Amino acid sequence: MIAALDSFFIPIVVAGLVGGASSGLLGVYIMGMRMPFVGVCISHAAMAGAVFGVLAGLPELPCALAAAAVATAVLGVIPPGRMRLDVNVAMGVLFPLMMGLTFLGIGLMQGPKTEILGLLWGSLLFVTERDVLLIVAAGLALLIFSALFAKEMRAILFSRMLAAATGVHGQLVYVLFLALCGLVLTVNLQTVGGLMIFALIANPAAAALQIGRGYRSICLLATGMGGISAVLGLWVAYELDLPTGACIVLVSTGFFLLALLWRRVRGELGWGE
Repeated sequence: MIAALDSFFIPIVVAGLVGGASSGLLGVYIMGMRMPFVGVCISHAAMAGAVFGVLAGLPELPCALAAAAVATAVLGVIPPGRMRLDVNVAMGVLFPLMMGLTFLGIGLMQGPKTEILGLLWGSLLFVTERDVLLIVAAGLALLIFSALFAKEMRAILFSRMLAAATGVHGQLVYVLFLALCGLVLTVNLQTVGGLMIFALIANPAAAALQIGRGYRSICLLATGMGGISAVLGLWVAYELDLPTGACIVLVSTGFFLLALLWRRVRGELGWGE
């Protein structure tokens, strides 16, 4: 794999590394907020926007971003404790709607569907330089957000209602976070695909929660495992001629299983929790 890192593979590896790391860090917040399906909900909204953009003869990426923005806006207007509709219930309604629209649009398309199907299953080997720049830019935006609003995000992770009661601008930070979710997930659809990106969000974060101690270590572990999962999955797919997205998902799942095993061994050896 190292010998093959020429001008073709370098942007692919960069896209996988940054995209996987971004998804892993994003997963810490998503899993910590007890809203695990926000990733698949927003990614399917982005896919639906891309599909209908292609049908209308419009650029794919702006339409995907616009649809993701609409989905995040819908989720963002549900304040904690003020509506009878929980955000997870709203995602339960929005997710199948977006999936239905996605497959409806695919069914209405005429001619080859390769490009759109790539958004479903992932095709990291076909990322362009523009894709890499967007993935890196989205990753930097998430990193800056995490640094600037670390205190607010910790409070929101503990309780959105208590964060609002103590004067933290929780709703504004929460909406900004959802907007970043839409951006990061949309530009990373090419790496794993909308149907499987949930694994790259959930698995590194879940593994980090098993072995990490404290907020910072969990964030660092999830970010690292997300990036390594993407690159290692790419290597496995390249060597064995297998689908890239599926290999990335399996590698990230392997990290989670190893973390569970490590936690159990650590407990049996009396190393403490």
